[in-house]
Amino acid sequence: MTTDEPPVISVEELKTYYEEDGFIWSSPPVKAVDGVSLDIHEGETIGLVGESGCGKTTLGRTILGLNNATDGTVTAAGTDVTELSGRERRRWQRRVGMVFQDPQESLNERMTVGEIIKEPLKTHDWPFLRVAVEDVDAEVKGSDVTPCRPDRAADITVRLRSDGTKVNVREGLPLTAEDLNLSVSRDGTTTVSVAVKRHKSELRRERAFELLEQVGLTEDHFYRYPHQFSGGQRQRIGIARALALEPDFLVLDEPVSALDVSVQARIINLLEDLQDELGLTYLFIAHDLSVVRHIADRVAVMYLGNIVELGPTREVYENPAHPYTVSLLSAIPGSGSPWEGGRVTLRGTPPSPRDPPAGCPFATRCPAKIRPDEWEFPERTWRALDELRVFFRTRARSERSATAALKSLVGLDAARESLTETVEELLAEHDLSPAAQSVIEEALEHARAGDDAAAAQRLREAFGSRCDEEHPSGYDEGPGRTSACLRHEPKYESAAEVIAAREDE
Repeated sequence: MTTDEPPVISVEELKTYYEEDGFIWSSPPVKAVDGVSLDIHEGETIGLVGESGCGKTTLGRTILGLNNATDGTVTAAGTDVTELSGRERRRWQRRVGMVFQDPQESLNERMTVGEIIKEPLKTHDWPFLRVAVEDVDAEVKGSDVTPCRPDRAADITVRLRSDGTKVNVREGLPLTAEDLNLSVSRDGTTTVSVAVKRHKSELRRERAFELLEQVGLTEDHFYRYPHQFSGGQRQRIGIARALALEPDFLVLDEPVSALDVSVQARIINLLEDLQDELGLTYLFIAHDLSVVRHIADRVAVMYLGNIVELGPTREVYENPAHPYTVSLLSAIPGSGSPWEGGRVTLRGTPPSPRDPPAGCPFATRCPAKIRPDEWEFPERTWRALDELRVFFRTRARSERSATAALKSLVGLDAARESLTETVEELLAEHDLSPAAQSVIEEALEHARAGDDAAAAQRLREAFGSRCDEEHPSGYDEGPGRTSACLRHEPKYESAAEVIAAREDE
């Protein structure tokens, strides 16, 4: 897979935020996608991996135009599709499609399979036939046709010759030249008028039959309902629906995660066969890295709305560059994991996307975090101090309930959690120097006074590092590889080396 050709889709600094205003107060927006840049090339499969809630699905939906972008661009054929609306957006959405995670939830149980597959055809008033007239500057007319744009393949090609008019219909359409009425007018301007003899409903029905066959089902399935099918068959129906408008690009949103392992392989094989047959480009979203390894040409690792590592699949799996990638690979069960060390267990949970860290998004959980030179603690003590700061920061930034907000508005204080128990639980077994104990006591004084933000800030000033202050950009780690980690600077050990060393502490 070469990446020398221009991308078919180029994502630049894309942001998708969800605003949520309450009756009494406003919450910060959910930063679901927070500055993603990604080029997608024709015919390739990009695997997009990460924990649930990291923004994978939102990124896919924003590229398709199903979610509105807050900032940034998604460029296809020289057009920023985030700026499209109305007819132009619908035209873009004909060129793309989506296969959803749960085929049981994404298929309407009250519709037959035929109705489900024909639904996008009806919604977009298919067929909308692209007509090209060769070697002549001609106007194209007709209720079901449109002039073919230079960046698209023609459905109907008309050749005007001295010995007569010849018509070719693109292979794959449920039409022949005999199904068309064609007339040519040369009154000043050459005008080619094309009309389809057959009714749209008949064409849509034939198209649905073709799609069923394409995904390994039969015409008999056209009349049945989703509940009469297995999970794998239902996902085949979802794939047929996504292919109905002949898209170039598909977002596959965890298409096999709800299926049995034995069925997963057959669906993956089907997707690969369709890609080869139709020249499709995929964004394959998953949390199961072992599945992505078999289908993806490149892998993008996503955390808290950011892509933290991107590269060719084999290289990312064999030599992970970002500490989050290391942790994901270590979690693959059994001999399937390429990571030779032990399971890298991340502490805590990801920060709220309403309030991501100011520095590296992974800093609060990173097993290879850069430590300041002023202090010498064992790794377990550093982790306890990090957790204490996260505790204060979470209390300071957490969303308030309506009751708490009302009390605050009328001058009453909401009850606060006990600090003593938390500090004892985190630090009781750690041997801290007097200077470190003094810093912690200062932070506690701020917290006792009701200023958790000042408590978190005091700990950050004393025990924080570059990782807490700087949001790393993507470091170039070889052809087609980037990784957003400060440890790629020459003065630091690599993330993998540090993780392996800290395992032994």
